Amino acid sequence: MITLYQHNHQILPWSTGSAYLHFMYEVGPHKLITGVECEFPAIKAKQTVLLDTGAELSVVDNEIYQAFSYQSASLGAAVGSTTLHTRLGTFQGHLYRVEISLIADWGEPLTVEGTFLFCEHWTGPTVLGFYGCLERIRFAIDPNYEQVGSIYFAETS
Repeated sequence: MITLYQHNHQILPWSTGSAYLHFMYEVGPHKLITGVECEFPAIKAKQTVLLDTGAELSVVDNEIYQAFSYQSASLGAAVGSTTLHTRLGTFQGHLYRVEISLIADWGEPLTVEGTFLFCEHWTGPTVLGFYGCLERIRFAIDPNYEQVGSIYFAETS
């Protein structure tokens, strides 16, 4: 069944893709409460990242940071700099706009341009935060689809 919604006098599909949601997923010393599989197309790197609707910013982990550095992938000009205060400490870095794709298990993957903090000393996982990233995605979480969680997503209009 396709669920539709009306926006600006157009009838649109509510979601264009969906994927498994990984609850309590362990990445090294970190536990991702809600993990989603993503790809950074510029460096062809896939990883399970933390989907955190309460996080103000998105931030890349050291693996993605290093991959952009080693592959000489162009980040373009920084769109700003900021200081991030977290339970892991205080981190300073630069903000860059990069493409990220949510990998779909059903339907179409979704690629959006997100604003990410690149900080050499960040020790946490890659995080998809609200400002500059999740605000560009319409999504819903079904925590118990066939006893496995799933996320439904589409680009906002």
